[in-house]
Amino acid sequence: MARRGIPQYFLYGEATHDVDERFLHIESIAERSRLHDWTIRPHAHRDLHHLLLVIKGGGHFYAEGQTFSIGHSSLISVPLACVHGFDFKPATEGWILTASGALIERIAHENAELRPALSEATAMPLPADASASLATKFETLTMEFRSNLPGRRTAAEALLISILVATLRRKLQLLPEQERHTGADSVLAAKYRSLVEDHFRSALKVSDYAKRLCVSSERLRQACVRSTASSPLALLNARRLLEAKRTLLYTGMSVGLIAEACGFPDPAYFSRFFTQRTGVSPMAYRTKQQRAQARDH
Repeated sequence: MARRGIPQYFLYGEATHDVDERFLHIESIAERSRLHDWTIRPHAHRDLHHLLLVIKGGGHFYAEGQTFSIGHSSLISVPLACVHGFDFKPATEGWILTASGALIERIAHENAELRPALSEATAMPLPADASASLATKFETLTMEFRSNLPGRRTAAEALLISILVATLRRKLQLLPEQERHTGADSVLAAKYRSLVEDHFRSALKVSDYAKRLCVSSERLRQACVRSTASSPLALLNARRLLEAKRTLLYTGMSVGLIAEACGFPDPAYFSRFFTQRTGVSPMAYRTKQQRAQARDH
């Protein structure tokens, strides 16, 4: 079911359309943001992943109801279908790299250890040396993107992989020591979360996901708990709850339609599920968030 009411774009401000499976685009943050007074309002992309590098300026990054502060040296990851927006300081400098979901999935399939860098919205501060190294990669990618040199696509994809590796390593550096799992557990948990992203609206149970991953339910539970400190069911429920919150916040859909969109055939059960986890009913949550937004603006 389409998420009605949440603006969907190809690139921000451009009508959505099908994306080539090898689509890769890079531009400066200023090129698009200054056309919109440095404010990119909440929106989503059907099949695009963003990576942004900020080297001067900053502002705020909004993703799925969270607000991240952006400093003058920051690396930002915006996963597929994430509702996101930005308030940049005027004259902010840096780049925004955009890749198709098909290209990102192929890279993740061939390099499974990269999946943790692709699964959630993050805004990470960078030390000076890491910022300089990444700036070189983004600049080189920009030159490849604008050139007509032979092998430009291959070179650009190699640079994208290099940037994704840097993103993963920085993310792991910022985790507490006990959470730095980069082995089989994190790969399996990332594959599970990718499947959940594709099927959370369905009636699939955790055991069904385990079968699709060719592991036992207990093996899946161990991998998720070790890598994320959450059970597979908790991760599935968290994804459904996230979709419910974003749909309540950004659309005028009824509770019954939202329940269906989030994988709940029974609206009454959905309302109980939502209330137990948030402390308020779906409609009370919508009203509270709308009032908060009105105050902020």
